[in-house]
Amino acid sequence: SSRRPPSCRCPLLLDPRIGAMKADEERKARQMAASKAQGDADLQKMQEKAQQQQEMEEKKRVMVRSLLEPEAMERLSRLGLVKPEKQQQIEMMLLQLAQGGQIQEKMSDAGLIQLIEKVDSQQASASKVKFQRKRRDDDDEDDIDLDNL
Repeated sequence: SSRRPPSCRCPLLLDPRIGAMKADEERKARQMAASKAQGDADLQKMQEKAQQQQEMEEKKRVMVRSLLEPEAMERLSRLGLVKPEKQQQIEMMLLQLAQGGQIQEKMSDAGLIQLIEKVDSQQASASKVKFQRKRRDDDDEDDIDLDNL
């Protein structure tokens, strides 16, 4: 009869290149799964870090709120709408003053205004721009002569 042996039914299965391709595909699939698991772990770490940062911000807001009278708190929040970095700087100063024991009672709006002015004066003195202008009696030797190009 013209029957083939069972081992010869599919010659492609016997080809070593096919086996190597399957092994390569499996290896790539395992690498992709491992990188996805690593990405998921990184994402979870980032989410945990963001949640911790939010909790710290909320604790800071509660502490600042306990240090300021309502009018002063409103002024600080309005300042934050315009200049968020200045709001954060003043909040940090308030917390440092409180930790140092320099604030015994809630700060009034006038006290907050003084603190803001103090911060402004410190920043103004730190960031001055000095202009240097050419003097009239300056030589023209240094200048580029565009006529004789």
